[in-house]
Amino acid sequence: MDIELLKTFLTVARLKSFTLAAKELQMTQPALSKRIKRLESMVDSQLFDRVGNHVIVTEAGQLLQQQAPQIISDIDDTVQSIRDLSGKVSGELHIGTSHYIGLHLLPQYLEQYVDTFEQVDINVEFIDSELAYERVLSGDLELALLTFPQQKDPRLQHQLIWREKLAIVCHQDYPLAYEANPLSKLNDYTCILPPGHTFPRELFELQLEQAGIELGKVKTANYLEVIAKLVACKMGWTLLPARLLTPPLINLSGDEFLSDRDMGIIYRANKTLSNASQELVKLLHDH
Repeated sequence: MDIELLKTFLTVARLKSFTLAAKELQMTQPALSKRIKRLESMVDSQLFDRVGNHVIVTEAGQLLQQQAPQIISDIDDTVQSIRDLSGKVSGELHIGTSHYIGLHLLPQYLEQYVDTFEQVDINVEFIDSELAYERVLSGDLELALLTFPQQKDPRLQHQLIWREKLAIVCHQDYPLAYEANPLSKLNDYTCILPPGHTFPRELFELQLEQAGIELGKVKTANYLEVIAKLVACKMGWTLLPARLLTPPLINLSGDEFLSDRDMGIIYRANKTLSNASQELVKLLHDH
C-alpha cells in the first residue's frame, strides 16, 4: 500500500476538510481527491461521507484511521532498519521538542549533530510537551525532548538530560515585591501560569502546593518566554527557570528555589532506535 495515500487520508480525517488538507499538503484539491478515490478503491470501501464543505469519516474510515499510524510507523521503521544494517548514520530523523528546550537547550547540540552527521536529514518540530508525548506513543515521532509529566507512561523510555531550578519571580517594582513577606501574600496577587492540563502547569501547581502556597487569581499564557514578558510588564508573578530570571525580574524565593524540573528524551520502550536517533541520544548524554 502506498504510504503517501495513508498520510493523505489521515490529513483529511484530522482536518475534516479536503480543502484544508490540500492546502496543508501543498497540492491541488483534485489531486488530493484522486488519492482518496484510489485508496477507497484499494480497500473497496468509502472512507468519507461528504456533508457540504466538510467530510465525516465513515465506519470503514474510522477503522483505517486507527490502524494507519501503526502501518506507516512499521513501514518507516522497516526501511530505516534496512538502512541501519550498513552501520551508516543516514536517512531521515524526525523529532519533536518543546519550545523552551528547542530555543534554549537543544541548539548547541543540534549544530554539532548536523556538522557530524551530514547524511542525516533532520526535521525538528516545535510542539507542546503533551502533544509530543502522544505522538511518540502513536509512533508518529521516533523521539521527543520535553518536560517529563508527573505520571510517566511505562510504554515509554524516559532519559533525564536536563534538570533546572525554578524560582518564584515578579517585576522588581511590582507591589508584591514590597511586601514584608511576599511568599505569604502570593494569593493576593495575580499568578500567570501555562495553560491548564499541560505538563508544566501540572508541575508548577504541584510544586506550589508542596510549598504550602495557595493560588489566588490565575491567568494563563503559552510558553515560558511569553509568561516572562507578561511578568516583566507587572501583570503578575510566576514560576520560571533560573535562566529566564533576568532584570527587571527578581527572585522572591531568595536562595531557596522550588523543586527541580526534569526534562529529557522519550521514545517507545519496545522500539530499537535508528542509528541517527542513537547518535543524537548519545550526544545529549555525553554533554
